Amino acid sequence: MKNKCGIQQKVRMLPVTDNWYPCYEGDTVRLRLSLNYYNGYYVRLSAWGADDFGLDLDRDADTEEEALNMYKEMENLFDSIPDGVDQDYFYNLGFKQF
Repeated sequence: MKNKCGIQQKVRMLPVTDNWYPCYEGDTVRLRLSLNYYNGYYVRLSAWGADDFGLDLDRDADTEEEALNMYKEMENLFDSIPDGVDQDYFYNLGFKQF
């Protein structure tokens, strides 16, 4: 799907096993993959609880083509994250706290 700026994104709710201060209903977090433009292209994969705690994995790109390729690669990671993970799972993948 594309967001209001025409940039691609995917979203799904992911069941987790720990507290995301708080989690969404059903002990889930919002997992979102987006291709963005703000002073340059970047791809962000994020996992967020229902308030102000979230973890992000950002990759910068020099061109739109590079960003689209990066988005496709990160889409594989987005699709492969299993239900029932915790914050450590994301930290081990290189996610950073916002």
